[in-house]
Amino acid sequence: MMRSILIFFLVAVLILLTAAPVLAAKPVTPRVLEAVFIHYEHPGKGKPPRPPEEPKVYDFYLLLGPKWDLSKYLTGVPYVINPTGAPSGADLEIKAAFEAWDDATSAELFDDNPTINTNSWWGREDGKNNVSWQVISGGGIIAGTWIWYQDNDMNGTMSAGDEILETDIVFNASQRWGIDLDGEGKTYKLKNMYDVRNIATHEAGHVVGLDDLYEEKYSEITMYGYSSKGETKKISLELGDINGTIELYGP
Repeated sequence: MMRSILIFFLVAVLILLTAAPVLAAKPVTPRVLEAVFIHYEHPGKGKPPRPPEEPKVYDFYLLLGPKWDLSKYLTGVPYVINPTGAPSGADLEIKAAFEAWDDATSAELFDDNPTINTNSWWGREDGKNNVSWQVISGGGIIAGTWIWYQDNDMNGTMSAGDEILETDIVFNASQRWGIDLDGEGKTYKLKNMYDVRNIATHEAGHVVGLDDLYEEKYSEITMYGYSSKGETKKISLELGDINGTIELYGP
């Protein structure tokens, strides 16, 4: 069963091509480290039926450790969307995904007016929080999130007290993408495509500072680490997602 890959590395493209973890954290610059979270298709497809599920849990969350210093961003953390390769209207779906997390706290987490820039790309520390599409090699990879953070305690890993400095989100352009016309409604359902807003909401949770959850009992929570084509349930946050955001940024 595939598990979350938490990767510290210096060359982002090489890691994606090999899909293998680097065992030791390496600084990008002194005290600045880089981490990546890869989002996979649910591995259960085509496998024998599993034993009866545990009751669903809706109020659990895990923190990455670092968070944004919002005192530096009076109108919220800015981000840039490059819609090249995305379905029409994807920029609005991404904005809605970020705003879902903004609504979980009274703090202004993200700027309400993201920039659109078709020359802004992922995978390098360039002073921009990029959201873009590009082909990623590796079976079952849907998307990934980069986080550059200040390792304030110098322990070489993500921990409370560290500061997020920059993030990138990349959607795998080799997958099929669409936009569900009625959100989480049942009237319309994407077929053989990933819903942009569904995946964007999960990835934005990493940008907030929340970690993946992989046990099946957490599968209704937005930060559950697997997704499926046609899925839309990650669009709305569950109690665990909201409580994690509140712990980081206040009620």
